[in-house]
Amino acid sequence: MKTTGRPRLLLAIFLCASALGSQAGAQSPKLRVAYTAFAGTFTILWVGKDAGLYQKYGADMELLYIGSSTKSVQALLGGDIDIVYSAAGAVVDANLAGADLSMIGCQYDKGQTSFFTTANVASIGDLKGKAVGVTRFGAFSDFVARHVLKKNRLQPIKDVALLQLGGTQEIIAGMQNNLVQGGSISLPLTFNARKLGFRELLMTEAINLPFDYGCFIVKQSALKTKREEMKRVLRATIAAYDHAIADPGFAKRTIGKYTRTADAAILDETYKENVKDYALRIPYVSVAGLNSILEFRSETDAEVKKLARQKIYDNSLLQEIAKESAK
Repeated sequence: MKTTGRPRLLLAIFLCASALGSQAGAQSPKLRVAYTAFAGTFTILWVGKDAGLYQKYGADMELLYIGSSTKSVQALLGGDIDIVYSAAGAVVDANLAGADLSMIGCQYDKGQTSFFTTANVASIGDLKGKAVGVTRFGAFSDFVARHVLKKNRLQPIKDVALLQLGGTQEIIAGMQNNLVQGGSISLPLTFNARKLGFRELLMTEAINLPFDYGCFIVKQSALKTKREEMKRVLRATIAAYDHAIADPGFAKRTIGKYTRTADAAILDETYKENVKDYALRIPYVSVAGLNSILEFRSETDAEVKKLARQKIYDNSLLQEIAKESAK
């Protein structure tokens, strides 16, 4: 009897353990997170992944590169991914089209870029009657161009032409060929622009553009069904920021890995700007940054004014984390 009962007991224990393991796995599946560019603004996300911090905090993730915020949002709405890491404009555009998305945190609240002009343009005022290049209408470069021109009392389109050129490399090429005389250029391509002798008229602080990006974008339904998982993501992101600050060497190696850059000067400046200078340790969504984007979008689509701001973002998860940390 003892001989017969022992295998049965072992089998029962094995089946029970297997069932528990399956349940645990079902409770904490790997999150699929899409990022949209190989740029320094994704540094904290990359550091968190490569340092194993998302896994450590119970939010193990699979990073997927989808080189377009529009395509990433489509994948999110279709259930192919769980989170999009991109700019706030992606949420505004999607919700304007009838989606139900929300931002639960943004790593940056200020647009990081420089505004360059050709050598013969010594001030923004000198651009009157000339042209500025943008990657596409509605993109960050378009946002920056219009912001800079208006701050200097120039009307986009009326006083200064805006030409869609497709990409930042194309803006640089357009300036080389005098097709355009200015444009927004960000790291690491600022190095190329400087080497070519273009004027770096304005940098991030002088442009002073409130802008939310590096945002965790989710379906609003996930705020109920996956709330704890989303909080784990945010806790790990805060830990990733701390790790990047404490270990610059690791952060720079991570930047180099994803951007395929070995140039020490580029890595140093990318780290400085995207971690030390502008990354937020507690990545609350900035209302000022969101309002700036909404105002920009409303210039071409009056329906934007009807969007409920409180549904576009939700800082409550970070607020809960802050309360938990204070205990």
